[in-house]
Amino acid sequence: MAVGLSSLPSELICHILLFLTPKDLCRCAITCKTVRGAAQNSVHIQYKLELYAQGLHETDSMGADSISVARKMCSLKNLASLWWSGFHVNTVFQDVVTSDEHFLEPQSMKCGTLWVWRMNSLLIRDCKEKTKLPHVWPEHDLFKQPRHPHGLVMHSVVFDPLQDLVVAVSSPPVFSLDDAQQDHLVFWVDFWLASSQLPHPDSACTSLECRHPCEFPALNTYLVRIVGRPAICGDRIIVLYCTNHRTLRNTASNMFIQVIDWRKGHVKRHALCEPGDQLHTNLHLIDKHTIVIINSKGHIVLYTLQGLDGSPRRRITYLLPILKPSLDSSPESASTLPYYVVYASPSFHGAVAHPDMMPSYVPSPESQIMILEILPMSWPVIMVIDMAMFSEKAIQSETPVEIPWSDWGPKYTWCFPHHPSHRISVFGSKMAYTLPRDRTPGPGQRVEAVSSEDHFYVHIWDFNKRLISRSENIHDPDSPEVVIRKPGRLAQSCFDEDLTSNRPYIASVCAEAFSTHRFDRIFLEQDRLTITRSPAGFVNIQVVSPVPMEVDLESERHREKLL
Repeated sequence: MAVGLSSLPSELICHILLFLTPKDLCRCAITCKTVRGAAQNSVHIQYKLELYAQGLHETDSMGADSISVARKMCSLKNLASLWWSGFHVNTVFQDVVTSDEHFLEPQSMKCGTLWVWRMNSLLIRDCKEKTKLPHVWPEHDLFKQPRHPHGLVMHSVVFDPLQDLVVAVSSPPVFSLDDAQQDHLVFWVDFWLASSQLPHPDSACTSLECRHPCEFPALNTYLVRIVGRPAICGDRIIVLYCTNHRTLRNTASNMFIQVIDWRKGHVKRHALCEPGDQLHTNLHLIDKHTIVIINSKGHIVLYTLQGLDGSPRRRITYLLPILKPSLDSSPESASTLPYYVVYASPSFHGAVAHPDMMPSYVPSPESQIMILEILPMSWPVIMVIDMAMFSEKAIQSETPVEIPWSDWGPKYTWCFPHHPSHRISVFGSKMAYTLPRDRTPGPGQRVEAVSSEDHFYVHIWDFNKRLISRSENIHDPDSPEVVIRKPGRLAQSCFDEDLTSNRPYIASVCAEAFSTHRFDRIFLEQDRLTITRSPAGFVNIQVVSPVPMEVDLESERHREKLL
């Protein structure tokens, strides 16, 4: 006799349901009362669904074997309540670091560790433990002269605290271009262990030489320029650079990447199908096999990196709305082209040298956002992009395709008016946004600049589709009030058309105001905000954490016992 699912014991039903994906589990749970009841009374299933709803993955640092599911569920619900409207914060860390050098690159942060490349040194500060001293790495220890007999020009330094890895990129000041067939040394990439300032033991070599052939050896003005900073994802490093050469009649530029496996010591050069523009090009490494280039035309170009050598394959070009006539890409108006700045979550891929630094939960790829800050001469805009559009289904096209704005913009973006004084940070599906007011702007409202001698408020906007849908359709009396907004019509922008964004987002704002005096950067992480100020000769670091709502642990334990 056939036995239906609903006739099985609830414990066995729950065991079967746990093999399903969260999406299939939700569909199965609405088929009958028996299955729905089993799912609702299982803390294991509810924990899995809550992870899915919040767009998170559990990491090994959560302690799967030592922490009960009920306690994990309680922790996850506390995490969900951190950034609701009107949240308050406590200062959990504060320090002032002496800095008598100019910053050559913006400050960066990952896993509670801040770093910045200064004029003559790399500054690293652990912002979780006040007892630890700042780590200062002098320039002459990062770039060893004996290995660079022709001298060098420092280009960039990047740090991955999870892998305890410092990557330093440098190049010789001159190039000998006498043979077009020969690969010429254009820059070095060095790999260091941050905690000891020694060569990284997991790297097959201390330094790699990146080479490039000169297509026109007779020219005296053949230049190679690195664009931005290297991008790290696990054992893969991407360095973006452009070449520029002049003839008597014209100037030509091209874009390239060097794909590096720093653990194996492999490096491979590849050409990109992009114009070479150092000032107006950005790269974002989504994962080890996917990169996004924002080129000087304002196109968002998706490449996949094929094979072991990372050969790039152009898949999709997402076209932005047409710029206003004064901001077009003609040579006469090149100096007025917008600058594009990309904000996204850091990568948590790769082997972890410091497991204690890994957060308990990390954003799942399909729940993340990427923000494109568009800075023209007037009417700047921020574009929040749902990174679900870069999913595997979207990159299976065998031939490169162009997608007009009308086919992807309304479906995957939120657009807001912006001012360059409003600082931005991204973690997962959330963005931190500094505004001069303590209330969410109205639809399409352009907010004034943040004054340098006043206060600002930190707004947290969440674009997680599943959380928004749940908040719109399910009333939970135990949860705080959720404010759902829509960007609305953006009448004034750098684009030659009105933009309307009807996709909802969750808006909240911190109840406390922060001084704008010498304010520099803001960094959003899972359960903390870091605010930096840079008065002359110092870096002032303040870390605040939202006060969590308490979730009843006993109710979760009771549900766990029902299994």
